[in-house]
Amino acid sequence: MGEQLAMNGGAPVRTLPFGPSHYFGDEDIEALSEVIRSGALGKGPKVRQFEEAFAARHGVEHVVTVTSGTAAMHTCVGAINPDPGDEIIVTPWTSGGSIIGTLLHNCVPIFADVDDTYTLDPADVEAKITPRTRAIIAVHLFGNPCDMTALREIADRHQIFLLEDCCQAHFAEYQGKVVGSMGDINGFSFGGKHLSAGGGGAIMSDNETLWERALIFSDCALPRNGGPFEGRPYANYFLAPNYKLNDLMASVLLTQLKKVDGYIAKKIEAAQGIMESVSDIEEITPQRVREGDRHSHWVLGMTLDTDKMACDAWEFADALNQEGIPAGGPYIGSGKEGPLYRNEFLAGPNCYGRSHFPFDYGREKPLDYRLVECPNGERLMRRGFSFSMQPSLDEEDVADIAAGIRKVFGHYRKRVTAGVRGQGSGVRG
Repeated sequence: MGEQLAMNGGAPVRTLPFGPSHYFGDEDIEALSEVIRSGALGKGPKVRQFEEAFAARHGVEHVVTVTSGTAAMHTCVGAINPDPGDEIIVTPWTSGGSIIGTLLHNCVPIFADVDDTYTLDPADVEAKITPRTRAIIAVHLFGNPCDMTALREIADRHQIFLLEDCCQAHFAEYQGKVVGSMGDINGFSFGGKHLSAGGGGAIMSDNETLWERALIFSDCALPRNGGPFEGRPYANYFLAPNYKLNDLMASVLLTQLKKVDGYIAKKIEAAQGIMESVSDIEEITPQRVREGDRHSHWVLGMTLDTDKMACDAWEFADALNQEGIPAGGPYIGSGKEGPLYRNEFLAGPNCYGRSHFPFDYGREKPLDYRLVECPNGERLMRRGFSFSMQPSLDEEDVADIAAGIRKVFGHYRKRVTAGVRGQGSGVRG
């Protein structure tokens, strides 16, 4: 039967907490203090300095900072200026923040399936294109790049926009190209990701027209000095939100930008160490990374062969947590709340009062997300469990995580071998 699990009264693998997700120190405090002492806390020189530095790190011409990753993706959609009812293809295994801007812009998310990279399957993207398709959002989930060559070819052939959602993937690379440099316009989050100020986001583009619209869109479409509408009468020129970043956040982002390479290197090292330590367990498969790509490992994702286990991925993750090893179960609740198309805001739908807008706009019958399926992703992602990678993870931490996985796996796997199903181990997926 193996060692007794902590959830059943056994001794946990680990009792000490893991280290921090970021290192904030005197230099961050001094950067904030400098802005506070200046008395000018809004959007100012620190914002411009960070935008220039972040653009240079990516070899991209333009960056616009905003208040969050959700705001960044909304601004990307606002920049392409779609019509109500236009369709945007995206993965259903992502944060709702990837598509909230799509819905606020009265557009319709169309969900394409994923493959074992946990990112968009280009063949299914192609199959989902209609005359109403305006864009594809390539979500680099957990820090693993999408197949950008295939998606770029599809977008160009159909004359639609390709947007990158880089919120979880700072400085990941697709075939030597850093994410955020390949789409037409691309969004980032700074709310607890590799690069963090506790909030904030950015939009990146080499397209002058899209950059100008993004800049204006993020600032209520007002004609500020130095912007594309400079010199016009002071008025709001189209419907747009206020997503401006301030110098307080930008000052922290500037100091953290000097540390982020070290963060990512440590996360990659730890993720590789964990994967190597459990590589002999055939029932556990890590998220596939294409040869030539760089996964920046905001999260380490794995799938569990539940057909050979006496538990599902939720119970497996719960048992790991009881062992003192923080683990997440299936991403976005796959199989419970389900992928995004099973969430109430779409399945209800519950977006604009009691209406079916925009899912009925210009359609003979409303799009019903309760009927949507991405079968490969549903099979794959409901078997997933994951770990948030921290730059503080050392060899001892990696060993404890691996030991926790082995202990929990051994318990449930041996119970299957013996033909014994334990209390509370009803298999759901």
